[in-house]
Amino acid sequence: MRNLLYWFLRIFPSVLGGNILRKYFFSIYWKHTSITIPDNVTIVGIKNIKIGRVFRVCPYVKIYSEREGQIIIGRNFFSNYNSFIYSNGDNITIGDDCLLGPDVLIINNNHSFEYGKLVREQESFSAPIFIGNDVWIGAKSTILPGVTIGDGAIIAAGSIVNKSVEANTVVGGVPAKFIKKRI
Repeated sequence: MRNLLYWFLRIFPSVLGGNILRKYFFSIYWKHTSITIPDNVTIVGIKNIKIGRVFRVCPYVKIYSEREGQIIIGRNFFSNYNSFIYSNGDNITIGDDCLLGPDVLIINNNHSFEYGKLVREQESFSAPIFIGNDVWIGAKSTILPGVTIGDGAIIAAGSIVNKSVEANTVVGGVPAKFIKKRI
């Protein structure tokens, strides 16, 4: 019965049908109502994604979980336009009260690049990403595999974070470097 209702709502050609579908879909998978997901948001691997209360995203946000990788997002999460969270093989954990600016990339998968082999033919690898509570990641920043970002950290716009960031620290640049403490 659920599948029949799902497919009926999916082909129902109206804004009302889309709204009914979102409410139906999220009532099955997430048991709370503080979710704002507009049109043009892509979520793949829904069974490997866990979210807390008050989850808000803007249009064109993409959240992908492939293979065994889980994405765990805490309470009071906000992601601005065109952000991309991709887990492939290892977990991505985002704490409570986190903000993502527009065009933020959080990717826990990368390619090896040994000399003498084509990059496209080489194995990929993944490493977990952990983002603490009360973290603000500025626009167009990239978080790479194996990074831990401590509670209260701020990542300046346009940064590439390839090493862990201490709690209550502001970092920025390519690659991200210490700027100052938040205290």
